[in-house]
Amino acid sequence: MVEKKFLRAIKEFHLINPEDKILVAFSGGVDSTVLTYLLVKLKNFLKIKKIVLAHLNHKLRDKDADLDESFAIEFGKKYNLPVFTRSVDIKSLAKERKKSIEEVAREERYKFFREILKKENLNKIATGHHLSDLVETMFLWFIQGNKKGIKGFKPKEKNIIRPLYLLTKKEIENYAKENNIPYRVDVTNFETDFLRNKVRHLVIPKAKEINPSIETSFLYMSYFLNIDEDFFSNELEKLSQKFQENEINLEWFLTLSEAIQYRFLQEWIYRKTGVFLSYRQLYELMKIIKKRDGTKEYSIGGKYILTKSYQTLKIKGYNKKSLKEYLYKIKPGEEVLIKEANLKVKAFYADEKILRENIFNDKRFACFSIYEDNPVFEIRPRRKGDRFIPFGRNSEKKLKDVMIDLKIPKDMRDSIPLLTYRNKILWIIGYKRSNLFPVDKNSEKIICFKIEEV
Repeated sequence: MVEKKFLRAIKEFHLINPEDKILVAFSGGVDSTVLTYLLVKLKNFLKIKKIVLAHLNHKLRDKDADLDESFAIEFGKKYNLPVFTRSVDIKSLAKERKKSIEEVAREERYKFFREILKKENLNKIATGHHLSDLVETMFLWFIQGNKKGIKGFKPKEKNIIRPLYLLTKKEIENYAKENNIPYRVDVTNFETDFLRNKVRHLVIPKAKEINPSIETSFLYMSYFLNIDEDFFSNELEKLSQKFQENEINLEWFLTLSEAIQYRFLQEWIYRKTGVFLSYRQLYELMKIIKKRDGTKEYSIGGKYILTKSYQTLKIKGYNKKSLKEYLYKIKPGEEVLIKEANLKVKAFYADEKILRENIFNDKRFACFSIYEDNPVFEIRPRRKGDRFIPFGRNSEKKLKDVMIDLKIPKDMRDSIPLLTYRNKILWIIGYKRSNLFPVDKNSEKIICFKIEEV
C-alpha cells in the first residue's frame, strides 16, 4: 500500500521523470529514511539517474546533532549513495540576523541544497513532507488566522518534490518497522511546549475523533485552495502596472471584484512600504474605502499612513509634525496598547517553558534580568539626544546611528516605540535590545516583553 501511494503521487503530480538526478533532504528521521529507501528500491523502475543525500547539522541538539550527522553518513554508505554534510551554528546566525531559529534553519538548508544541486548537476530536491505534515501545517495557519497559509504546501513547487505527499506518518512508521529501516528519533518532537507539537499530539487527535478521515478531507481542501490561490495570483499579475503607481483611483478600484480588491491592496501596500497588512487591517481599510464621501487617514504598522480622499488612496510616511509625544507605563503581568504604533505590548515573568521556545531569537520578544520588585517600565517615541547600548557592546551610541545601522528608513524612525527603564533604553521595540540587564544561565528573575500587531 505504501509503495502504491508513493508511485501514485509521483505519477499523479508528475514528480519524477526519467533521467532525473535527485538530492534528498536527509535529516535521518523516519520520513527522510523511508523516502530514500523507496527511491533506491524503485530507482530502476522510475529510471532515476542519480540519488544524493544532503544533511545539514544545525548544532541545536548538542551530541544528538552530531550523531544524526554520523547516521546520515553511514546510511549513505549502506545504500552506496553520495552524502554531503555541513555544520552550521543556527542559533548564532539567528541571533545575528534577528530572525527565528526555524526561519534561519530553513534558509541555510536550502542554501546548502542549492549549492549541491549546482555542484553535482542535480535537478530536483526531494523532501520527506507527508500528508500528516500537510494537516498540521493547515491547522497551524488556521489557528493563527492566516488564510493564505491554510492552503498548505503542494506536492511539487518548482524543483522541490514531495513523493510522500499521500502517505500519513503512521503509514511511514509502519513501513519502516516492516522493512527494518533504521532512523533517528528527535525527542523534542514529543514536547508539547512547541506549538506544532501541541497541534500534532493534542489538537489533531481530538479532531480525528470527530472526523477519522481528516487527512483525506484536508488533502482535497488543500488541492482546491491551491487552485484558487493560483487563479487569483494570475489575476493580480494582470494588474502589475498598477502596483507601480503611488496612488490608486478608487473609482477604478471599486470596479474590481472584492476578492481581487483586498488582495490588490495587500500586495500594493506591501510593495510600497514593506508592511504586510493583517486581515483585520484589510477589513477596516475596505470599510473605509467603501464610504465614498469624505477624507480619512489610516495608520499601518506605525510607519505609514494611508490617506483616502474622495476618489484617491495614497501612502505617505509620518513626518515629525504629525507625531505626538506619548508615554505608557507597564509592569510585569500587564498589557498595553500603543495605538500610535498599532502594537500591543505584554510584560511577564518568564518560566522554563517560555525559555525553551528560543524566544531570544524572535524579534517579537525581548527579555531582561531585573531583580527589582514590581519594576515599572515606560514606552515612548525617540527624543533628541537619546543614546543606546546595542546588545554585545559596552559603550553607548547615538540612537540615530543605531537606527541607521539597522537600516531603518529616516521617515520611520520617529514612529518606532522604545522600551525604557530608569531613563535607559532597553529595547528598540521589534528591532534590537540593549546590552543592559542581560539574561544568562545564572539569572533568577527574568522579565520578558512580547509585541503583537493589532
